Order: sequence, then C-alpha cells, then structure tokens
Amino acid sequence: MVAEQTGRADERLGHLLMQVSKLLRDRVHTRMEGIGLSRGQGFILFRLGHEDGLPQTELARQTMVRPATLTEVLQRMESAGLVERRPDPADGRVSRVFLTPQGEAARRQAEEIWRELEADLNAIMTAEERAALRVLLGKLRSALGTEAP
Repeated sequence: MVAEQTGRADERLGHLLMQVSKLLRDRVHTRMEGIGLSRGQGFILFRLGHEDGLPQTELARQTMVRPATLTEVLQRMESAGLVERRPDPADGRVSRVFLTPQGEAARRQAEEIWRELEADLNAIMTAEERAALRVLLGKLRSALGTEAP
C-alpha cells in the first residue's frame, strides 16, 4: 500500500483517471465541435433524447452542471433553435426543457458520435474488462458523489 501512495504521480490511480478523463473530454469536444456543438450541448441533447421535457433543475443534476451554468448553455441552445424551455403546467415556477425539431436532428448526430466513441472504447477492452470497469467506476462515482459541483 505504501508503494501505491508513494509511486510516481503518473502511476497513481487518481492521476490516471484524470488523464483518461481529459483524453475522453478532448475527443468528445473535437467530434462535437465538428457538428457545431460544444461537448456540454451534445450531452444535454443526449439526455433530452432519452427524457425530453426534463425540469431544468433535474437536467442540471443529471448532467452534473451547476444550475447557473446550465442556464447559460440553454440560452445559447435556445438562440440556436436547439431547445425550448416551457413552464411546467402544474408548477409555473418549474422550467422544462424540450428538444426542437432542429435539436432532435442535432441530437441524432451527437448520439452517433457517442456510439462511435463507445465503439472505440469497446475495441480496447474485452467484455469482461468492460464489465469490471463499469462496476469499479460506478463504485467510485457513488463514493465521490453524483451531485453537480
């Protein structure tokens, strides 16, 4: 255990996770940029494609983004015609976010990028390795918390 704590920085688990995370973020950013979206916009479209009409606060939680940051991103997405926000009929204080037809088209493109990235990752590991990694990453996410910063 001491060896793990005193090992080279680039061999430490936290450092490796940060490196892999950055490499994935950069890859997603480059591919999303190619279709005119930011990485965050692509992820928002992806979430809305699975559950359109999410309350804005729930969308912030699911995307792990601060509510104020999400508001700014959604304003840009509204200006681009990708989403629209509507008051919740049961509670006018709640704003729900919906894909527009243009947003649905962009979502399909973003979803294809996510599928390609998943295929890239799947090609690196065996099914057993992927299953084990999912379990371990799930444990880390649960232990570290899943709420937006």
